[in-house]
Amino acid sequence: MRKLPTTVAATAALIAILASCRETESLAPAESLERPAAATVFSTASSEEPLPADQVFVPDAHVDDGALFFRIQLLPGYYLYKDKISVRSLSDDVALDDYAFVEDWSKSEAIFDEWFGEQQVFFTEAHGSAPINQQTTSARRFDIELSYQGCKKDGVCYVPQSKVLSVVIPARLESEADPKE
Repeated sequence: MRKLPTTVAATAALIAILASCRETESLAPAESLERPAAATVFSTASSEEPLPADQVFVPDAHVDDGALFFRIQLLPGYYLYKDKISVRSLSDDVALDDYAFVEDWSKSEAIFDEWFGEQQVFFTEAHGSAPINQQTTSARRFDIELSYQGCKKDGVCYVPQSKVLSVVIPARLESEADPKE
């Protein structure tokens, strides 16, 4: 029972303090404060949420003159690691020789990466090609797996990605010259 008078006295003291604060301080109503729109607060490039990988990295491939040509297009503000790109055939009828990047179509640039050190990266798109070794002449379509890894410029990196693409081998038009008589 001794604690009850102490609690009552403390409550009375608190009420007196709050009442004196209310009398001496005049606050402006909350609606007079101007706040920036949410779009202004979050519109800087570093604070934007990264997009899904399928929207950032767009791969495609085609065959021309006995070679597979592949490309990965990127949105601005993102890049791909050159040494994390690979391609392989998933078909038993078609094999790919070692691929090479076509630097005439897309040049890589050197950057310093905090995790991987000095790296060659592509900022706009990456192009590559690989000679095709076709085991049979009947294969007209085959699947490839294109793997890659990239990041957003502010340091957010994606897990390695792999996409399966179906590629058509165009029919060759072969004809022998008419025999001369």
